[in-house]
Amino acid sequence: MSPWLRIVVALAIGAFVTALTAAVASALSSDSARELVFWPNTLLQHLAPAPNIGMPDHPLYEGTPLNFFAFLVSFPFAVVVYAAVAYVCLRRLKT
Repeated sequence: MSPWLRIVVALAIGAFVTALTAAVASALSSDSARELVFWPNTLLQHLAPAPNIGMPDHPLYEGTPLNFFAFLVSFPFAVVVYAAVAYVCLRRLKT
């Protein structure tokens, strides 16, 4: 398999796995399971913490435009990460 074809196939696999994990995460009822399944969003959301607008004993976190941007960036980030893993696997299958 040529290197360019391997890259295209890896990107297709990355996009498919990203769409699959996002769909599964949206169907889950547990917040912790959602965070685990779609971990790229969880990772980026932790880099952009939301301010607490509630009381100390009952926190209420409000999202900011930075949180929305982190959500949007989590999809291409996931595609790149999953495509990199797929590329390494496809390259090892070659040998």
